[in-house]
Amino acid sequence: MKARLLAALILLVVVFVPINITKLILIESPALPYRILFNAAAAGVALISLRWVLAGRLERAGNFLVLGTVVIAHAIVCLAPRYAEPLALVVQVFAFDLAFLLLALVFATRAVAFLSLGIILAGHFALSSRLAGIGGMEGHVKFAADTLLRDGLAAIVFSFCIGLALIRMMEVAYRRSEESLRESRTLNENLERMVSERTRDLEAATRQAVEASGAKSNFLANMSHEIRTPLNGIVAAADLLLTDRDLAPGMVEHVQLISESGDLLVMLIDDILDFSKIEAGQLELEKHPFELLSVISNSVALMAANAVAAKVRLDFSVTRQLRGYFEGDSFRLRQILLNLLSNAIKFTPEGGKVRLTVRSADARADPALIRFEVSDTGIGMDESVKSRIFARFMQADASTTRRYGGTGLGLAISSHLVDLMGGRLDAESAVGKGSVFHFTVALRPVVPRADALDSMESEPAALGLRVLVAEDNAINRRIFRMQLEKLGCRPVMAANGEEALGALGQAPLPDVILMDCHMPGLDGWQATQRIRSWAGERDASPLQRKAAMLPIIALTAAALPEERTRCLSVGMNDFVAKPVKLADLSRALGPVAASLGPAE
Repeated sequence: MKARLLAALILLVVVFVPINITKLILIESPALPYRILFNAAAAGVALISLRWVLAGRLERAGNFLVLGTVVIAHAIVCLAPRYAEPLALVVQVFAFDLAFLLLALVFATRAVAFLSLGIILAGHFALSSRLAGIGGMEGHVKFAADTLLRDGLAAIVFSFCIGLALIRMMEVAYRRSEESLRESRTLNENLERMVSERTRDLEAATRQAVEASGAKSNFLANMSHEIRTPLNGIVAAADLLLTDRDLAPGMVEHVQLISESGDLLVMLIDDILDFSKIEAGQLELEKHPFELLSVISNSVALMAANAVAAKVRLDFSVTRQLRGYFEGDSFRLRQILLNLLSNAIKFTPEGGKVRLTVRSADARADPALIRFEVSDTGIGMDESVKSRIFARFMQADASTTRRYGGTGLGLAISSHLVDLMGGRLDAESAVGKGSVFHFTVALRPVVPRADALDSMESEPAALGLRVLVAEDNAINRRIFRMQLEKLGCRPVMAANGEEALGALGQAPLPDVILMDCHMPGLDGWQATQRIRSWAGERDASPLQRKAAMLPIIALTAAALPEERTRCLSVGMNDFVAKPVKLADLSRALGPVAASLGPAE
């Protein structure tokens, strides 16, 4: 299996290289000789590796393919006399390095994988040194490039470590599986001994399952925190850059690429966390009033850019009687629709159509039965594929992931969410004739309160708040300062919980506190408990008693239900998960500004 996969990958490279060289020549790409040299060298490495695969020397083929591509790529980047688009080059090097690490972890030996990591790190340092001496990058663009190089380096190291850990876990699981099979054969030889030993094994397995569940939760929380922390700098910096009207048109495209890539990483992390909550039975739906038409139109608007890029026509229709307010979980409904629309656009060829239709399934029912349909004119699927698309990690076939991307979790999560809503997600499809994904759920019509409508429709242009930010990461402190200033706020920065308590001991007090949870020394939870305790302490100063009543909003990179519960239990008022975009910050601070009245 591994040999076939490596051979297929090599053949893909060999076929792609002449196509890519032709494209580079036709569009007159900058630094054309270096690009052609890289492609030709990559093809040569692939052909030599293919020869070793055919000779049965799989390990040598994998090692040569990985080392050859890594060395060639970084040598050409470092030896190039000039860089036409430095920021775009940084994004490309980061993307290629992630692909190289994946190849090394899957096909190369452990020693070669570590050697490849060393070459990649050396290449990043060399590129950073070259860029430091190049002019033409200033302000937000230079900050974005520096941030991507620095935090991208951390992301590469974390990705490599997580990959090693996962491979180690799979090896251990495989060995345990083999051991279990041998043990079963032994137990079958003696029925009486099998019963007693099997009982003991089940007890041990129960303990291991409980331990594994705890270890899994800790691993997911740590993974989310470690990835989201550097990702906050990348996503938030790109979000700020997109608000700069003086940004050159060519740079806007590069910044959008960074922003969209960051959003994709966040979605992948959220999918993994959602599926973990589903397996643990911890995923629950919320109930709140929402405007159905707004959810539908916003979902389609979010997918509009993808449709334009894919040259696919995207539209929607909602029957008139459903253009009101309903009670349910609008966030999860939007998540389902975005998954279905994203898949439909992804699997529809150029010139095709994708349509979202929302209509009443039974006009007399109470609560209302509403049918949602996402239809496309895409590639379609047969019955064998349809029977497994709602299973976790499943796609049409192995080539689907390589050609279209995706984790195979989206439909599994959507199906479970529809089940929680009391419906069933199903599909009708035929090969070459497109697909229709549909589900019907019950939503109760409601009349929202007037103050709720006001809060939905208004966002203050300038909040005018004095904000204390407790955040240990220097990059994130700089990002939050720029975001708050963009919102018309006056930020005060603290690097840890102790500094935040010190800032609250002197006038003027802030209007609101943004508190990072994971900080060295006195963390955000402990600092919040100390602040709230001032309200009942006899020796607390009048200023401290007043500070004890301030709203505190949690900032955290571990977006798990237990994290939110813990934040609320220690006295925090709200919760914002990193990476934090400007709109997220505005929504969190808006109610505080509204409660204080117009900004002075």
